[in-house]
Amino acid sequence: MIYAIGDLHGLYDPLKIVLNYIREEADQGVSVNKVIFLGDYIDCGPSSKEVIDLILQFRQDFDTISLLGNHEQMLLSYYNRADDYSKVGEVWLLYNGGLQTVRSFYPQSVLFSQKQHLSEREICELIPSEEVLKLDSVYEDFFNNLSLSCLLPLTVKKTKFDFLFSHSVPNPNYNLEEQLALRNWADLQQYTKTKNCFMDDTLVWNRQLLRTQLSEGMVVIHGHTPTLYYLQSDNLWQFRKGDANAPFIVKEKKNGKLAQIDIDTGLIYGGALTLLAIDDAPEAENPLPYYLSVIPAQGLRKSLYSKTELNLF
Repeated sequence: MIYAIGDLHGLYDPLKIVLNYIREEADQGVSVNKVIFLGDYIDCGPSSKEVIDLILQFRQDFDTISLLGNHEQMLLSYYNRADDYSKVGEVWLLYNGGLQTVRSFYPQSVLFSQKQHLSEREICELIPSEEVLKLDSVYEDFFNNLSLSCLLPLTVKKTKFDFLFSHSVPNPNYNLEEQLALRNWADLQQYTKTKNCFMDDTLVWNRQLLRTQLSEGMVVIHGHTPTLYYLQSDNLWQFRKGDANAPFIVKEKKNGKLAQIDIDTGLIYGGALTLLAIDDAPEAENPLPYYLSVIPAQGLRKSLYSKTELNLF
């Protein structure tokens, strides 16, 4: 099985439920071949450090891929002192939940000790970033080595797909191969300089819906944009009502080919954490994927899991 996990945003308990579920599946004989975390582990919620610790612990027992989200991109741009780091720091800390991440990793930060004297904006402008946030080397390595994408060819019901896992949607206006060649945050920084493009145009920020597959048979599985955002949009060519706690599926308008699956079901906004499971067995008749929803308000009881088959056709 291939598992993909949506946006977490510093919420520990839902992640623990999902990872325990995968462990239970493995104990029952299910072949857990790869677990892909789609990014946005940090910010907004209170437990960013604990979320990363749980992922690092899980890595010891399973083959995992951790992708870079836009929130990790902001942290790294600030922490690594990119060219625009003070501006990025302001956007991250003030408007994207970065304060909660700093408090989780570095509670003795000058950000809190000086708060009565300086605003967060003044701190970003006047105080070196290393006085605001310090990370142990294990966390520096984790963030700096997050991948940008993962491409897996799989067969579902005799149909071959190239499932592309990324935090958001690769931009169809830019060369796909070049985007998929990006390995980490450093590559992404260089890419935006070379292409003279904004971060909003990249596969960690782009919110476009795909009118066609990026290439024949390719399906993008991503997070980043809460499904409710798409469901409430008046500009969708495929506008439909749906469950904001379920993956949002986009198909080509003309022929119905599957193009993308969004599994950011708005956990941090009171929605669910979604786990998508795809059977990667070589048999032609392997079952449809399914998704598992965990809603924190329902507590930690296993009986409250919601497990639903996902029809891709």
